[in-house]
Amino acid sequence: MIQWNKETLEEPNSVAQILTLAETEWNARKQLYERIKRKVINSELVSVDDNKIKVAFENYINSMVTGYFAGKAPVYDVEKVSDPTKLSIIKKLLNKVFNTDAKQDEELKILIDYISKYNDDATEFFDLAFDYFGLRACYEVLYENEDNEIVYTKQSALNTIGIFDYSTPVNQIGQLRKWNEKDKHNADITIVELTTINGKKYYSPTPGDIKNLKEQEDKRQPSKWNMLPCIAIENEMGLSSFELVVSLICAYERVIQNSRNTFQYNDDAKLKITGYEPQNELMVTKLDKEGNPELDENGQEKQVLNEARKNEDEALLKMRVFYTPDQSGDIAWVEKTVQDTALQNHKKTLVDLISMISGVPNITDLGFTNADNASALDRKFFALEQMITDADRQFKKAILRRWETIIDRINKRKHKQYDFRSIKIDLQRNLPTDKYTETDRALKLRGLLSDESVIDMLPDDLDAISEIEKMDLQNQENIEKNLENMSKMGQDVNNAQLNTEQSANKEITDNQAVKSEVKQENVKQSDTVSK
Repeated sequence: MIQWNKETLEEPNSVAQILTLAETEWNARKQLYERIKRKVINSELVSVDDNKIKVAFENYINSMVTGYFAGKAPVYDVEKVSDPTKLSIIKKLLNKVFNTDAKQDEELKILIDYISKYNDDATEFFDLAFDYFGLRACYEVLYENEDNEIVYTKQSALNTIGIFDYSTPVNQIGQLRKWNEKDKHNADITIVELTTINGKKYYSPTPGDIKNLKEQEDKRQPSKWNMLPCIAIENEMGLSSFELVVSLICAYERVIQNSRNTFQYNDDAKLKITGYEPQNELMVTKLDKEGNPELDENGQEKQVLNEARKNEDEALLKMRVFYTPDQSGDIAWVEKTVQDTALQNHKKTLVDLISMISGVPNITDLGFTNADNASALDRKFFALEQMITDADRQFKKAILRRWETIIDRINKRKHKQYDFRSIKIDLQRNLPTDKYTETDRALKLRGLLSDESVIDMLPDDLDAISEIEKMDLQNQENIEKNLENMSKMGQDVNNAQLNTEQSANKEITDNQAVKSEVKQENVKQSDTVSK
């Protein structure tokens, strides 16, 4: 985490110093990114030798954690505070006025749905989580496009860093981003972008002195927001999802590599023959063009492999039968013994340790494959759930601040009083579910919960509001169709409608009569008690 003085943040010297600190973190993140890809050569964390076996545990761990945490989009709802006693106490003690207008709550919910759909909130959430778990941090920036749409989008953790103040708890005061681009002369130039509450400033290094930054004042963009329009979520411990098990992964790869080398050695094993003398010598003196021995720098005759001996050995290997001259002769391959059971136990131990420390379950484990219901799967993911508790807290806090920034801008522009504190954020876990069980549970809650809530509980990813509107339209069409059929069959539609209305009116009248009788009885009882 980079902390800086808010008053001197936008000075070119400060930006240059922050950039130097950021470069160190970016280099570390690039190495983590290479471990996830396992493709780039000539890196400290990646083997230069492509022939060496690479087991992409890093990619597996990061994909599993990200998919479990962010495989489903966040669910937003507007929480209504309806208890008048609570509202009165809070207003009296804290001078806080809550919005009790149900229509305004509905407007806020519609706004959130519209903005989140426009920004493809599910993809944005997944991309942020991938960077957070893989590269230790993730970043987002907000802006308003040419169509006056509010946009929030991810910025790469490989070239972005958050800047915080020295308060407790710390507050984000800026965000720095660096990239390279081509100028009008097709030359590479470096651009440094600093985002603060005052807007955006752009800096470029002086030619020949990259640490000396100069602001491009013509590109300065004043802020349209009343709050900092960017979000940084950085892992407080500075750890990616797989960083603690890198050494175990390397050990596992060495075991696999050693096994591979042993099998390759045995595949190319040498043939050992005892009790037999070859007819040709292994080495002979190298002769020049004139037939004289060649000498090395020490005056010794140079020795080279005897081609006749090589041909003799190849002939022996191709022979189907070989005879030794006496009873002491023997023929056998020189091989390395493979302790397969020990190797398998060692590999299993390493996999278990990787799974335990990272919290990601081993999907080849019998306990995982035998998990035949959602409850059993939940238990297998218990360790991972504990690992991501801090991430869950940080993401909810950051997402709420995103909506606070957006709603603050809407309130100022449209003279509204939407309260961002009423937004409820639910980060769902992405686990295989038993759709029949989930559907049965949701249907049993009909009558206790609203139809919208019941539809949201169904495991079919339906739009509750749209489905309710479709049901209302379908019911209306069914009523009209029934009346039309009755008309075709010669029945009096008007009387049917009249009878329906009379039945409804009679029911209302009966209810009113019952209420009147109850009221009169209560009055009589009150008079009796008074007397």
